[in-house]
Amino acid sequence: MTEGCPEAAPPKPDSKLAAAGWEHRFIPDPARAAEAEELYRSLGLEVLVQPLKPSDFGPECAACAAAACREYVMIYTRRI
Repeated sequence: MTEGCPEAAPPKPDSKLAAAGWEHRFIPDPARAAEAEELYRSLGLEVLVQPLKPSDFGPECAACAAAACREYVMIYTRRI
């Protein structure tokens, strides 16, 4: 996400959403999210765009979380 962020600590998908059948896709900026949302819907998938929260990050990435939460969202899909 931001420079200096350990690559081993990407934001973690929401386990409750995964249990409900949602599959984490990727983490884009909001403009790219709109494009992806349209594409996934055209493929017949249900789409959920969630803002990132500081709790999505591990403690080693607290500095990155503040910036990422302002700049990115997390996209989930599931079959209808």
